[in-house]
Amino acid sequence: MRSILCPLDVSEALDDRIETALALARACDGHVTFQIATPFAQMASWEPFGGAAVSAYALKEAREANERLATELDTRFASQDVPFDIEVLDQERIAAAAAAARFADIVIGSLSDPLVEEMTLNLRAPLLGVPRGLPMLTFDKPVLLAWDGGHEGANAMRAALPLLQMASTVHLLTVREKDSSFPAAEAARYLSRHDVHAETHERERNGSIAFTIEECARSVGAGLIVMGLFGHSRLRELLMGGVSREMLDRSQIPLLLAH
Repeated sequence: MRSILCPLDVSEALDDRIETALALARACDGHVTFQIATPFAQMASWEPFGGAAVSAYALKEAREANERLATELDTRFASQDVPFDIEVLDQERIAAAAAAARFADIVIGSLSDPLVEEMTLNLRAPLLGVPRGLPMLTFDKPVLLAWDGGHEGANAMRAALPLLQMASTVHLLTVREKDSSFPAAEAARYLSRHDVHAETHERERNGSIAFTIEECARSVGAGLIVMGLFGHSRLRELLMGGVSREMLDRSQIPLLLAH
């Protein structure tokens, strides 16, 4: 994972993303692109009687805030041992990230970011989401791969290979719910061809599937959970709840997500 994209915004989770991106770049001898994107063209206040009035002062303040953040980060990273660049763009966050993600091996995000779902679904690149206050600074801890046989899970597994190869152990978990059309044994064989020898686990559902995944992750000391996002339709997940939604809301372990 040599090409790392880290979209930034001013939030409490900013440093979590930054420290995770820098740590991953060190571990993989990679390069980080930090991206600051604001859609200035959309920053308009609509008047009651029609028309749009754009405050030149508000736009100027927003642009200057972005430039200040870029300057502060450039100064902060100057002493780091990681190659990086900083982009400041007049563009909507997801559109800007999607364009840059075409040449990224992985995107760093925050699980507390309201846009984390949209990022994963639209970027066509795996997203490493970190919980607030819990940056991922080491990559040699055990990894849990939550396997349900779906395309999304398979995409996440392939995307995670470099991280799986760095892990001390890899655990392949199946929660008994779906049929076994694509059993964990097939996934384990795929991983073994890449010199990743996973230990397989099959668990009965204990409460929700998300709770069962977290319970297994904690029992093996996992520092990362790899999973597909929205194996069911997104509408069904929104209406009825689901594994993806619950994991995004509750996980205190970093998630590598793919769709």
